[in-house]
Amino acid sequence: MLEKDLESWFRKLCEYASKPGNEHVQSSIDIIDKCLENLNYDLNRFCISFNGGKDCTVLLHIFYTLLMKSLSNNRYRDSKPLALLILMPDNFPELNKFVESTVRRYGLNLITFDGPDFKSALKEFKHHPQYETITHIFMGTRNSDLSEPISYFQPTDEGWPSFTRVNPLLDWSYGQIWDFLLQLEIPYCSLYDRGYTSLGTRANTVLNPKLKDPNGSGYLPAYKLDDPRDERQGR
Repeated sequence: MLEKDLESWFRKLCEYASKPGNEHVQSSIDIIDKCLENLNYDLNRFCISFNGGKDCTVLLHIFYTLLMKSLSNNRYRDSKPLALLILMPDNFPELNKFVESTVRRYGLNLITFDGPDFKSALKEFKHHPQYETITHIFMGTRNSDLSEPISYFQPTDEGWPSFTRVNPLLDWSYGQIWDFLLQLEIPYCSLYDRGYTSLGTRANTVLNPKLKDPNGSGYLPAYKLDDPRDERQGR
């Protein structure tokens, strides 16, 4: 991307984070900055998990903007950040298309492993000779996705390949995710505009009934959902 685009992204991100009520954004910036600094900005030590969903789209924009701003004057300037995609069977074509366009937009080095077994895919990733130095994976997990609390820096569970999961968005709400995407005009998957609120495969994802337009036969976009507790009614 052009240097002027990165400068614009960085400026807008900082301005947005400084607004009253957006302390959660600054907190995420601080978490990402701290982790990248501790890893010496070494692209061989970390990656970002990206599947095209709204949460990881927010994370990717913040992560990429901060990373590339920090790398602009050092030896990694022309390198591509590593993004990990675990492919699910029967994906939406629209989601696949969005992932492809996002990889181009941010200039990512996308690596894919076949799902749906996440543990097996991560084992394959962990033992791949080209990626065996990766220790940290940035993830777009929010507290509302979880049955038990985790930390911003969370080791993988026993029996799983050993990584540190970095979770900068834990404290974000559904509404805050959408406000960020809309206010900063960040492209997102078109399925959200059609009434989907949580994306999986075509087999387990339906239009959210809470978004059915009472004045017509269609559905409202995901950001119109009144109650965030209804987010998973589309899964």
